[in-house]
Amino acid sequence: MPHRTFRDADGVEWQVWNVVPHVLQEGTERRLRVRRAPKPEPHDPERRDHPERRAAPDRRARLRMHLSPSLDGGWLVFEADTEKRRITPIPHGWDSLPDAELDRIRLLADPVPRRS
Repeated sequence: MPHRTFRDADGVEWQVWNVVPHVLQEGTERRLRVRRAPKPEPHDPERRDHPERRAAPDRRARLRMHLSPSLDGGWLVFEADTEKRRITPIPHGWDSLPDAELDRIRLLADPVPRRS
């Protein structure tokens, strides 16, 4: 993942990097389903007398994040101490553009709320 640092016209330092979402390969979806063997018959010596550990209330389910279609191809992030912005699609050759051109793209990018 390319990364750049530049200063805008006001002297503010910005970090810039691209984000490309990882696409699940065919067949990995099966990991998202709960796998359970059929309940054993009462005479089964392997029968467990304790609750299924995967069904415990404190066990966290791993959910896959669903992105908006506009973000499927990735985005470019601009981050300074006081502000964060994002633009999509990723501009071709952004990592080798002059700082002034990168700053122009930053101004077109949408502000993104920062996580607390």
